[in-house]
Amino acid sequence: MSISYRFAKMNARTIEASQNFKRYIQAELFDYLKDPKGFMFLRFIIEKDDKKPVKAKSLDNQARYLGFQKANDAMLALTLGPILMGAVLTFMSIIFFGVWFYSQFTSTPEDFPFWFVLPAIGFNLFFLNFGPILARYILPRREVYFDRINQTVSFTWSVDNAQKNEHGHATFPFSDIEAFYAKANHSQGHGVTHAMYVAHKDYRNHRGAFSEIRVKDNPQNPNYCRYTWERVVRFMDLSKPLVDSPEIEPFRHLDPATRDFDKQNNRPEKYWRLMSYKQMQQIEEQLDNDIYRFNFDGAITNPKRWANEEITKPWEKWPIDENLNQPDTTPYWKRLTKTLLRQIAMGV
Repeated sequence: MSISYRFAKMNARTIEASQNFKRYIQAELFDYLKDPKGFMFLRFIIEKDDKKPVKAKSLDNQARYLGFQKANDAMLALTLGPILMGAVLTFMSIIFFGVWFYSQFTSTPEDFPFWFVLPAIGFNLFFLNFGPILARYILPRREVYFDRINQTVSFTWSVDNAQKNEHGHATFPFSDIEAFYAKANHSQGHGVTHAMYVAHKDYRNHRGAFSEIRVKDNPQNPNYCRYTWERVVRFMDLSKPLVDSPEIEPFRHLDPATRDFDKQNNRPEKYWRLMSYKQMQQIEEQLDNDIYRFNFDGAITNPKRWANEEITKPWEKWPIDENLNQPDTTPYWKRLTKTLLRQIAMGV
């Protein structure tokens, strides 16, 4: 029995007909390593791991696996909670400092509140170093991921009556999964928002095969939910090369169809990685606005009129702008100071 009657059902085949696939460009993925390390003494562990060649069967191979973190996962509290707690402790430290400073001009000056400020700083620096390690190596993966090669969908938690894949996760054929979206109850003060879900069509016999998918933060426009599913459908299409986007670029050679396409079209090997962060942000904003305004319903019913042609050669559409691709001339001491203050204040 399907549970899709509760939501507006999305049909994969009709969505695919729109041909309006544009991957969100996560430019920040390529910018964080430029920041000074500051107090993040253990970052070398993650950097060393990132430099290792990705194996074809590894879940880190983004040419084969497309993963989405479970949106309502309680595990997020263990990674995001310390950041919020650190900000609260810093705010309270500022209050204590203000009280201490004011008292210096009175007849009863107070002692500096080392008893609170130092533990607060220590808390932030501890999670600054161990938070990423906790998230990457200790906490279990809580995500839904799509396998392009085997054409399957897997859940990293327990699911009733499910077969296991090579990674030990509950797995089903892609054709057994459906997607839908609905108005979300957790608007968080942003008005009506929408959430996207994926589930097994026969959920009654496969309880647990259900998850909310993280889309754009608080998407008031359902187009972002529609687009996310279209992104999945396009990723699973073996007749086409992978979509050309920044986060997939380092893995393109691991997908046969994509590798052949790149060779035939003389694609620059490091097109995105040589582009400036500022230009990537401009492209991201352009595509985001396009998604927001796009007529999905019209593209499904009349694709010849409303559908967009897929961008298969972004290096021709958006040549690297050398005027924007200039080295950062901000003095190192300013960048370091900004990094240290952020790390002390919030542990990030």
